[in-house]
Amino acid sequence: MNEFPSRYSPEGIEDKWYDFWIKEKLFTPDRNSKKKTYTIVIPPPNVTGRLTLGHTLNNSMQDILIRYKKLAGYEVLWVAGMDHAGIATQVKVEEERLIKKGLKKEDLGREKFVAEIWKWKEEYAGVIREQLKKMGCALDWSRECFTLSDDYSKKVIKVFVELYKKGLIYRGEYIINWCPRCLTALSDEQVETEEEPGKLYYIRYPIVGTDEVITVATTRPETMLGDTAVCVNPKDRRYKKLVGKKVLLPIMEREIPIIADDYVDPDFGTGALKVTPAHDPFDFELAEKHNLEFINIMNPDATLNENTNEFNGLDRYAARKRIIELLKSKSLLDKIEDYRLPLAKCERCKTAVEPRISKQWFVKMKPLARPAMRVVKNGRIKIHPQRWVNLYNHWLENVRDWCISRQLWWGHRIPVYYCSKCYKYDDPKMTRRKTGRRVKGMVVSAVKPKKCPDCGSSKIYQDEDVLDTWFSSWLWPFATLGWPKKTKDYTRFYPTQTLVTGWDIIYLWVARMIMAGLKFTGKIPFSDVVFHPMIRDEKGRKMSKSLGNSPEPMDLIGKYGADALRFGLQLITPREQDVLFSEQAIDVGRKFCNKLWNASRLIWLNYRDHKDTLPRTLSVYDEWILFEFNKLLEKLKDHYLSFELNQIAREMYDFVWHTFCDWYLEIIKINGSKNVAKYLIKQIIIILHPFIPFITEEIYHKFNFPKKSIFLERWPETTEIKEDVSNVILMKELIEEIRNVRGLFNITPKEKLDAVLDTGTNFKNFLKTNGAVLKKLAGLNDFKFADSVSQPAASIIMPSVKCFLILSGINIDKEKSRLQKEIESLSKRINEIKYRMNNPNYISKASEETQKRERQRLEDFLKKKEGIEKAIEKL
Repeated sequence: MNEFPSRYSPEGIEDKWYDFWIKEKLFTPDRNSKKKTYTIVIPPPNVTGRLTLGHTLNNSMQDILIRYKKLAGYEVLWVAGMDHAGIATQVKVEEERLIKKGLKKEDLGREKFVAEIWKWKEEYAGVIREQLKKMGCALDWSRECFTLSDDYSKKVIKVFVELYKKGLIYRGEYIINWCPRCLTALSDEQVETEEEPGKLYYIRYPIVGTDEVITVATTRPETMLGDTAVCVNPKDRRYKKLVGKKVLLPIMEREIPIIADDYVDPDFGTGALKVTPAHDPFDFELAEKHNLEFINIMNPDATLNENTNEFNGLDRYAARKRIIELLKSKSLLDKIEDYRLPLAKCERCKTAVEPRISKQWFVKMKPLARPAMRVVKNGRIKIHPQRWVNLYNHWLENVRDWCISRQLWWGHRIPVYYCSKCYKYDDPKMTRRKTGRRVKGMVVSAVKPKKCPDCGSSKIYQDEDVLDTWFSSWLWPFATLGWPKKTKDYTRFYPTQTLVTGWDIIYLWVARMIMAGLKFTGKIPFSDVVFHPMIRDEKGRKMSKSLGNSPEPMDLIGKYGADALRFGLQLITPREQDVLFSEQAIDVGRKFCNKLWNASRLIWLNYRDHKDTLPRTLSVYDEWILFEFNKLLEKLKDHYLSFELNQIAREMYDFVWHTFCDWYLEIIKINGSKNVAKYLIKQIIIILHPFIPFITEEIYHKFNFPKKSIFLERWPETTEIKEDVSNVILMKELIEEIRNVRGLFNITPKEKLDAVLDTGTNFKNFLKTNGAVLKKLAGLNDFKFADSVSQPAASIIMPSVKCFLILSGINIDKEKSRLQKEIESLSKRINEIKYRMNNPNYISKASEETQKRERQRLEDFLKKKEGIEKAIEKL
């Protein structure tokens, strides 16, 4: 390590240090340590494929917090793991491994198909693991968990059995979201709704015994084959006399009643609603209330079934077309209107979802939701940013029972067993009942019973369905740490402290983990939830695996380095709004790393023999830079407390690039004050380490600092400042003002100016002894003290000093004219933006991101205009 190359290259260095950290077991905490613990569990990435840029942001944020807490003196643990992601992984494997070969999973059978998915899992778990290592994640790989491992599965099954015994899990027949492509139930949160152009069909239903008709409007005419009533509002005078009569269901020629209910909106369509209880959630509730018949007309693949007579076997859309033709031929189609309708689609395969009656397993959520709301309300769990609390409460206040069964092969088999001889639960008389009570011939058990407890038969079979993926991941914070056993990990590291995730799974995962933690451990699973913004592509879409719209993080790391990627992402990611990704941000991160490297090398070449501790003798410039560093430390402390990582990155960027490099290092080149350069570069790389771990580790070892790793260092503390540094601050502000004037008048750095200063005795004496710094950094030939000038000059008026820059040789009138034209140009652009921003039509069409850019441009133009106006005044 006795060489310090002139150029920083992350290639080779990053892999070297990650291997070193793993070999030295730096990420594995000491269970017996007396230090206060800090634990994070990784939001387990799905084993569906490679990680996206969103994962990079999420995991780098967690890594920053873990490394910061380690430096702050905590015993830290970041739990590694992955999610089996039932439906997503099964769909992916079918697409990649079967469909491309012309096969279906049924061709392999359940056992062989699951074995194929395990091969996929092993392949992509390795890929994901390698990606996380490339990012520099300080994960404890010795504790890696998987949601479908044998050990984890036992915990999932235990929870199912326990909830069933407490009456919180029941089997019932309800309307669920059904994907005809994935052939499984979906939760509401696994459905994406997109507004698309459609049609509204007005169909005439003949009233039995009369020549009259009642017209209903529907967007799905094929479902009429399963109608069991027509419903109107009891207050609707148009239909009051028809309530209690019957209509003849077109095509099916089946008589169904006309009923009345306040649910019907008289102003929608015709005010008459066709009721299809087996294929609409609201119709389902109406049917329960009015004791209507339930007729299922669809097969799982969205073809029509035997209950539809001649349409049996037709695809739903083919049936729709045929039904419309028949209605027209019978003069029963009144009209068709264009209509934009919200179309629900499976988030994984994008197939239109079909509401369908189905027998499924559910969790009663209201008893679990109440305590979860309470711990957020009383502040035991804090949500950052706080604005997400409203969404969290909205979900839980309106919570519906959770459908946890999935018709898949990849997942945790539901631990319910049936007796082939005496199980009769499918009796139609028992359908649609919420029941957790004992059913003859059915056993809920963690292990397969040897015989039926009712009839003694040994012919026992297990439920074919598997559990929703989220039913395993809601146990993640404690199941990963040894629960239900009171292991050392569980007692030492649970509850965890911080969860970092995206706001889009606030209910799917976050709220459910809080419910599970309170229910099964009696403790909150974490004390802080940090929601980060979404990284979106240039079209504003969330970057995801399914869309394939994320740049490959490994390519960016190969091009710029992991540190540049991590730092660049934090710089562009404010806490409160989503981000449109630009590769330029990563280049900013790369340039920052180069700046740090060059500054460190300068100090290494000139001051490496100095001590890395604070010396007794300090110059006023040393005191000043320590004063500025103290301010930085206080800001960082506050920002870490509120998880404002973007602000931390910006503060550190500004301090290192400008305050330290552009000012302090330039000053010590002039006045020769070098006492704290080595000490301060050590403190700087320590505070930067959580954000850019690789380059800071490399620099740390270049200086031969004492610890085995910078990861084992301690977070810097503020330093007592013994000397007044106000004169340094004032001189810095004066130099900045002089530089601004030079810029406004296009005076090149080579052109030296003379200046006349008018100031108090204290600052005058300071400048007399520090004139070299002022002249060098302000580009002055010389300066003198007086209270006025007779030559052409630009005036700089500050509270404690007046400065007159002599502008001999410059045509003042010409400069005024040039600057006035620039003001006119800026005024025109300012007015254009103001006009757009005050135009309601523009505001309604422009995206939030576009409006934000326009507001920033307006602010920049106004500031520039104000600055030029002041410059003219100074002439």
